[in-house]
Amino acid sequence: MTEIVESRTAEDRGLPAPARTDLPLSPWPPLVTLLAGAGVLNLVLWDVPGILRAVVVLGYLAVAPGLACARLIRIPDGPSRFVVGVALSLALGILVAQGMIHLHRFSPPLGIAVLTAIASLAALVELGRCGLRHRRRRWRAAE
Repeated sequence: MTEIVESRTAEDRGLPAPARTDLPLSPWPPLVTLLAGAGVLNLVLWDVPGILRAVVVLGYLAVAPGLACARLIRIPDGPSRFVVGVALSLALGILVAQGMIHLHRFSPPLGIAVLTAIASLAALVELGRCGLRHRRRRWRAAE
């Protein structure tokens, strides 16, 4: 015998509503990522005093590459996105270091450059997404 089941939404059951996937994309976080990457590379290549370079570079490497990639996943919750970003940054750092060791090309400036390139690539993809979404809105508004 077939049973008819009434479908209820999450709100009817007292559960929180599902996360929205149409969150507005701001161009500022990827632009900040690109500028911070350029600043970190300048700190490393110009051989700035040790304590300033250590704090800025380690902070950047612990957060920026993974957070730039985590923003592409579109996790709506800010703290969750940050935790995923830090974990992904650490994982990317380990993978880059292992890859350099495997290729017999280990160099700290090279590793920083590769991680900065990864973060910059993810930021450019996000900027492209922002541009496409903005263009679609203007096109729909013109119709």
